[in-house]
Amino acid sequence: MTVVEDVLSPAQYEAWSACRAPGEMPVRMFARETERSEGTVGNHLRRAEDKLAAAADAFAAVAEPVDFLEERDARSTSWERAAPLAPATEIRQLNSHAWLLQLPDGSPHVTALLRRQGSYQGWCDCNGWEYRDDPASPCAHLCTLRQGAFAHVETAEGERLQVTEASATREPVTDGGEFVKPAAGADGREFGRPEGQL
Repeated sequence: MTVVEDVLSPAQYEAWSACRAPGEMPVRMFARETERSEGTVGNHLRRAEDKLAAAADAFAAVAEPVDFLEERDARSTSWERAAPLAPATEIRQLNSHAWLLQLPDGSPHVTALLRRQGSYQGWCDCNGWEYRDDPASPCAHLCTLRQGAFAHVETAEGERLQVTEASATREPVTDGGEFVKPAAGADGREFGRPEGQL
């Protein structure tokens, strides 16, 4: 499962993915096809957008190191396909680390890009990311974000696209994306002994 499916309930994911499909199926049409009320679909979609916006840490946790310099120098397919300045490219920010990105010839994808200790890390829900040969190779969507940040491209909200710094350490998470609290005594202190005493 992808991080998007981990964050959303099945009903929210169904509504979100259908209404974010190529051409963005209208809520009314999706409600009619699934025999649901428009209000129900709209509520699922609104809650899905809210959950994705709140999931900055979840996207940061699954991001992996990517090498944009090698892609640029090799003029890879992903680097050449990136189109941050194309009029039909849509970049909509979901939260501090994630965007909903659609290239002119493709469907919308959730893409995460951040910096951690000076290095880029990314994640995307596209097939190009899932089936890449080199683990450090970014997909065209990540390349679009990187080029867009360099070129001072604006998002759909009119804000300058910026890649932000994330926490240096990854928080432990469960398979469902829930954060795990450290066990008592995980800070190295012994139980019942005040801090600073041996």
